[in-house]
Amino acid sequence: MSNSNSEPVSRRDRRLSKIIHGGLSAILGRGVGLLVSAISLPLTVRYLGPERYGIWITASTTVVMLNVIDFGIANTLTNIISRAYAADDRSAAQRFYATAFWISMALAMGIALVAALLWSHINWASAFHTHNPATTREASLCVAIAFGFFLASLPLNLIHRVLSGYQQTQITNYFNLMSNILGLGSILLVIRLHGSLPQLMLVYSSTLLASTAVLNLWVVFWDKRWLLPRPGVVSRMVVSELMQSGFAFFVLQIAGLIVFNSDNIVITHYLGAAEVTPYSVAWRICGYAAILQTSVFPSLWPAYSEAYVRGEYAWVRRTFWNVARLVMGSTAIAVLIMAFFGRSLIRWYVGPAAVPSQWLLLAMCFWTLLSTAMNVEACLLAAINRIRWQSILSVVSVVLNVAFSIYLVQRVGSVGVILGTILSYLLVLVVPQTVIVWRALYQPPAHSSTQITGNWQAAAASAAAEKA
Repeated sequence: MSNSNSEPVSRRDRRLSKIIHGGLSAILGRGVGLLVSAISLPLTVRYLGPERYGIWITASTTVVMLNVIDFGIANTLTNIISRAYAADDRSAAQRFYATAFWISMALAMGIALVAALLWSHINWASAFHTHNPATTREASLCVAIAFGFFLASLPLNLIHRVLSGYQQTQITNYFNLMSNILGLGSILLVIRLHGSLPQLMLVYSSTLLASTAVLNLWVVFWDKRWLLPRPGVVSRMVVSELMQSGFAFFVLQIAGLIVFNSDNIVITHYLGAAEVTPYSVAWRICGYAAILQTSVFPSLWPAYSEAYVRGEYAWVRRTFWNVARLVMGSTAIAVLIMAFFGRSLIRWYVGPAAVPSQWLLLAMCFWTLLSTAMNVEACLLAAINRIRWQSILSVVSVVLNVAFSIYLVQRVGSVGVILGTILSYLLVLVVPQTVIVWRALYQPPAHSSTQITGNWQAAAASAAAEKA
C-alpha cells in the first residue's frame, strides 16, 4: 500500500484509538468520582451539620456555574488547537493558547477587582438565611475562598482544552481521577484535625488547584515545551478571533445554564421547596442513563474537528452514525429500565420523600432520550464551529422554556416544568438543528484535505507585524 493511502488509514486508526481510550478513562474517572462522592457525602454531612453543609454545597456549586464568564474562550480553544494539530502548526497553537491564557488571566484579575469592591456590600446573612453572626462570617469566608480559587484556576483550566485539541483527553481524565482521590484525602485530613468550614474549603480547593497547576507544569515544561504561553506571542488579531468565535459558545453556555438551573427555581416559587427533591432526584437518576454519551463526547469533539479540517468527511459521517446508534441504543435501554424500576430504585436509595410521580419519571425518561439525540448533533456542530444558528435558536428556546414551565407548573404540577423544556426543544431546536447537521455531513465545504480552515496566515502575519 502506498504511503498516501496508508497514512490516512493510520490516522483514522489512531483517532479511533484515542476516542476509545478517552471514553474508557472518562468512565473510570466518573466511577471513581461517584465512589469518592459516596464516601465524602455522609462524612461531610455528619461533620458539618445541615446548615454548614448547605453553605459548603451552595458555595461550591454556585462557583462552578461561573464557568460561563470565560466568554466561550475555552470551547473555542478546543477547535483552534484541533486545527493546529491537523496542520502540525506548533507556532499557531502556542499563539492561540498564550492569547487565551492571558485573556483569561486579565478576566480573572478584573473580576477579582470588582468583587473586592462589592464584597463588603453583600448581605451574607440574607443570602444564606443565617441568624448566627459566627456562621455568617464562616459563609462569607467560605464563598471568598471558593471564588478566589475559581478565579485562580480560570486560566489554568485551559490546559484541559489544549490536551483535548491534541486528542489527549485521557490525560485530563487521569489527572481528574487523581484530583478526586486527593480531594477526598484533604476532606479526611481536615475532619481528622477538627478543622473549621473555611479551613475545609481552603484545604480542599488548594488540593484541586495544585493538581491543575501540576498538570500545567507537566505540559509546558515536559510534554509540550514549545507551548509555553509567553506574553510575547500574544496577538491582537488572535484576541479578536477568540472573542468572536467564543461569543456563540458563550450564548449557548448561558442558555444551558438557564435551562438546567431554572427548573428548581420555578418549582420552589410555585409549589414549594419540598417538590424540588423528587424532581431533582429524578433528573439526576435519569441523567445517569447518558453516562456513555458524556464519557465519549469530550474525546469525540476534537477528533471530529481534526478530521473535518483534513477533509475526511467519510470518516466523520461514518463515526457520527456509529456513535449515534451506540449512544442512543445504550440510553434507550437505560431509560426503559428507569421507566419500569426507577421509582422503586429511588425509594430504596433515597427514601419515600424523593420518589417522583410516574408521569414525572416518564417525562424525564423522554427528555433524556431527546436531549441525548440533540447532544449527539451538538457535539458535531461544536467541533466544526457551526453554532451560530444553534445559539440563536437556543435563546428562543430558553424564553419559551421558561414561559411554558411557568404556565404548566401551575396547572399540572412539577411535571409541567419538564414538559415545558421538552416542548421548547421540539418546537424550536429539533428540526433546524437536524437540518444543519445533515448539511454539514452531506454538503461539506469543497476544499482539499491539505487546506486548513481558520485565519492561520492572517494571524501569523499579524503576529509578525506586531512583533516588528
